[in-house]
Amino acid sequence: MERKPAVSAHRRDEAGLTGLKDAVESGAEYVEIDIRRTGDGRLVVHHDARLAGLPLNRLPYARIEELAARPVPLVADAMQIIAGRARGHLDLKERGCEHEVVELALEAFGPGGFVVTTREVASLAEIKSRFPGVPTALSVGRGLLERGAARDFAPLRLVRRAGADMVALNHRFARVGVLAQCARAGVPAMIWTVNAVPLMRRFLRDPRVAVLITDHPGTALTLRDAQPRD
Repeated sequence: MERKPAVSAHRRDEAGLTGLKDAVESGAEYVEIDIRRTGDGRLVVHHDARLAGLPLNRLPYARIEELAARPVPLVADAMQIIAGRARGHLDLKERGCEHEVVELALEAFGPGGFVVTTREVASLAEIKSRFPGVPTALSVGRGLLERGAARDFAPLRLVRRAGADMVALNHRFARVGVLAQCARAGVPAMIWTVNAVPLMRRFLRDPRVAVLITDHPGTALTLRDAQPRD
């Protein structure tokens, strides 16, 4: 029987710690956390570069706790919540934290227990140089007005330069031929962030998809287990 895609539960910042625990309890094979560094050097789970209009990387963690509407977990604590229940999906949102994140993840999840994703080619190349066995995926799918967006329509050269094991594709790019390019090159794909049920059905039965990333893991798991693959 052909293997169905794994599901990665995307943790939304506005859900706080409750959202992280719900993601773990959903049964998804992966739980995603977005990683940034604070002004006093701590690694935290936070998607956006700013908090309350201020740059996160200039704020000490104590100030972040005061400003945030919900608790902002430290990465080490988040990993401990996930470990033993799911694999880690660690999305690096900035440079400079590669080695520390991987070392924490190896301790929490063990070898093969997590994947690192980022849009930064240099970050993945650095990880592969020091930790060649760590699975990585290059994130592809900028907004059309963002710098570098045109390259995302033909990402294989960057995937190879990063030494990435997989590509993490925005679902819009996956639907206009980029998934087909990667499949022809033998590069497995993670697809993000898929929340509409018709799109979930489409990607969950696509044999080219290795991992489906969604804010609604329970729905994705129900759909996956109820349908055959093409």
